[in-house]
Amino acid sequence: MTGGPLPADPSAVKPARGSRNPLWSARRWVPKGVLVIFFLNLFLRGDGYFPFSKSVDPHLFSFVVLLQTLVLIVSSVWMAVVIIRPGSLVDQIGMSNRTQLALAAVSLFLIAALQVLNARRFAEFGYVGRPVLLGVLLLGASLALALLWGRNRFWGILLADLILKVYPLVCFPIAAERSDMLPIIGEAARSMLAGENIYRFYLLDSGVWTQMVRFPGLVMSYAPATILNFDPRLITLASEALFFVLLFRRFGCNRLFSGGVILLALSPYWHFRHELYEAPFWVALAVVLLALERRHSVAEVAALSVVVCMHQWGLLVLPFVLLFLVRARPWVYGLGVAASALGVGALVVAVASAGDLAAFWQHTVAYYAATLTSWAQQDAFPRTSLYLTPFIARAGGAAAVKAASALLVAAVFGWACLRLKNLAQLVGFLALTLLAVLVTNTVAWTYQYLLVGALLWIGLMLRVEGEAGAAPGR
Repeated sequence: MTGGPLPADPSAVKPARGSRNPLWSARRWVPKGVLVIFFLNLFLRGDGYFPFSKSVDPHLFSFVVLLQTLVLIVSSVWMAVVIIRPGSLVDQIGMSNRTQLALAAVSLFLIAALQVLNARRFAEFGYVGRPVLLGVLLLGASLALALLWGRNRFWGILLADLILKVYPLVCFPIAAERSDMLPIIGEAARSMLAGENIYRFYLLDSGVWTQMVRFPGLVMSYAPATILNFDPRLITLASEALFFVLLFRRFGCNRLFSGGVILLALSPYWHFRHELYEAPFWVALAVVLLALERRHSVAEVAALSVVVCMHQWGLLVLPFVLLFLVRARPWVYGLGVAASALGVGALVVAVASAGDLAAFWQHTVAYYAATLTSWAQQDAFPRTSLYLTPFIARAGGAAAVKAASALLVAAVFGWACLRLKNLAQLVGFLALTLLAVLVTNTVAWTYQYLLVGALLWIGLMLRVEGEAGAAPGR
């Protein structure tokens, strides 16, 4: 579906006086810009000490990061509850046309400013600042927005996004000293094409031996860049564009769509982190959700198989999708889809690891468990990360962190067993589960929360439509 008049939603009717619905009574203090707050918080946190220096008092800095973590948790949980609970305040989350325009304009200039800082900060790794080129690209992005804002807003936003992302392609090389994941993926792709086990250590140009910790599907998605010898960030950009286009085709007329595209596509933080690599997984996950809505069996199996073999998060997605399917279709069908996805994932893992499943387990799971134990013993957790793990570990060690993570995920899944009835709720539960894992994970980089924000945005759009997608029992 592409939008249009919203279907009647009985859950949106104001409850009678005396109702004890806490969501409605909270109407007065809930801000309308919760989604904006979520992404603004990620931008302010970034990945380092900015705006502090590394000499800042560690207790003060930890307190500030803890506050930001609590803002992240509260805003995320609030939006998830809005998505999941009937009668929640969907009308309180939105963005006016004027606000969208102001946010887009501010985002463009923040992106340009951050790229100037990027060039200065990482000049020793080959980053080069080119003010004239940056000015021309900024002008081009501004013109794209101005000319297309009225009738083709989405294409103007997407074009502005892609224009500005030309700058790091030209000026910033992929350097392992800045971020090592894309170089590792490139080396793993060469090993995969040679029929070797990709789960081993690689010597990068930084002179550091680094191991492959991602699932093989992600390596396969970047293999074309290795085969054809082009910048792998082009695959990232193509994946990002495809992700937004897929959502535009489905939600283009939704009143929350344009604001969400601005917050994501023109996120200054996302532009600053030009070397990220998770966009192919986003595409696969979006295809899963669209296939579930359309009840497209082949696409469900294919996309879910890709999700499972591409990322650790795919294993979080699978049980919730299975729960959705066994309620929406015959239970045999749901189990068959899940079994097929697991079977394909296991086959891909076996091929990528050359049959050494122990190495796969060691590099993708056991490594993080061992790191958690080591950091808990030494209190060596990164100070800049948005998560609760350091505080839980200080209270009860690594075992307490694992227990907290398991209990949170179990609680979310238990709630899903009681509540899950439609696609919007599925997306809300996926966002909550990913949030629960990240805030208790061994390490949680700020960019990983972008997917939480994307899921919340999708869930809110579905909720606004009164769940116009495929729902169990229909």
